[in-house]
Amino acid sequence: MIRHPLAWCAWATAALAAAFIDRNPFLQALLLLVIINVFIPYRGQRRLRSWKLGLALAVVPILFSFALSRFGTHVLFTLPAIPIIGGPWTLDAALFGASTGAALLLTVAVFGVVQTTLRSADLVAILPRPFYRTGTTVALALAFAPKTVASLQSIREARQLRGQRAGWRSAPQLLVPLLLTTLERALQYGESLDARGFGSRRRSRYRPLPWTIPDVLVVVGSLAAVAAIVLMPAQPYNPYVNLLPNAPAVDSVLAILLLAIPAITASVSRMDHAAHHA
Repeated sequence: MIRHPLAWCAWATAALAAAFIDRNPFLQALLLLVIINVFIPYRGQRRLRSWKLGLALAVVPILFSFALSRFGTHVLFTLPAIPIIGGPWTLDAALFGASTGAALLLTVAVFGVVQTTLRSADLVAILPRPFYRTGTTVALALAFAPKTVASLQSIREARQLRGQRAGWRSAPQLLVPLLLTTLERALQYGESLDARGFGSRRRSRYRPLPWTIPDVLVVVGSLAAVAAIVLMPAQPYNPYVNLLPNAPAVDSVLAILLLAIPAITASVSRMDHAAHHA
């Protein structure tokens, strides 16, 4: 199993490079399958909650490109001379938006995998000493966002139980208890850091992060994938020039398949564990 945060960072960098550089639909579909297969063995009991955001980001570029672009030769229908939306609506524009939307969907999927597999504490722990305090501050700030939303929801539910309004008109009444709750949580975080001696002496590590063979394989495979994607990029897909995408090159397919190393190592680890208990 992949555990080192640098291994996951290398994998995420290679996956994002493949998502934005290789815009061929065949390669995008293959990359999506690879990401799904990587997510499944590492998800545990957690669910990917950002899939709705990914689908929304995938659909919005299609709508904008289809409605606002007047380029292309494959006309589906033509609207009267209406400002902005009038004129021919083409299949070429819809496919161009779909290519962009697929890249955004893959981006959300990659960050969803990283969010599931990578702990912010492990990522902060490997930062160089000059960036450690800044990284800790950023991690705490990011942790504040979902907790602030949860506090706002709790305050709204408490007002509803008291028979008070909880709509947008009651926003001024929600700000004061939300601010007090946030300040109280910030003080608790500060006291916790002070009790742990944060910033008082040289940083120590309670749980070291050793490198394993699967971690090294992921880093090497990710670097090889990035090199193949950057040095031997796939032929760009442009639906305005050619509606049907070309068959992907072998090197591009192999570069994306290298990103499946975390899924392969997880499967091998499970097989070894099952054989050990058999």
